[in-house]
Amino acid sequence: MSKLTTESKNILAEFVSSLMKLYVKQGAKKTREKIKNDPVIKQSLEKIAQLDKKVQQDIAKRIKADPKFKKEYEKNVAAGL
Repeated sequence: MSKLTTESKNILAEFVSSLMKLYVKQGAKKTREKIKNDPVIKQSLEKIAQLDKKVQQDIAKRIKADPKFKKEYEKNVAAGL
């Protein structure tokens, strides 16, 4: 029976960790491909993009029309909200 030192235990843990990361990346890649090719999810993503565009346009209009809104909006953006 071999005796493991602390150093070799760390190396073994790093090796197993790197194998797990590789496995997860491959699984995530396959899942992303399935999601990208799913027509229902594709439609949902397109709707989300359209809504986001409308919201951004509305915000831009309100910033031009209302200086108080502009000040509050910039304050919130700076605070990360």
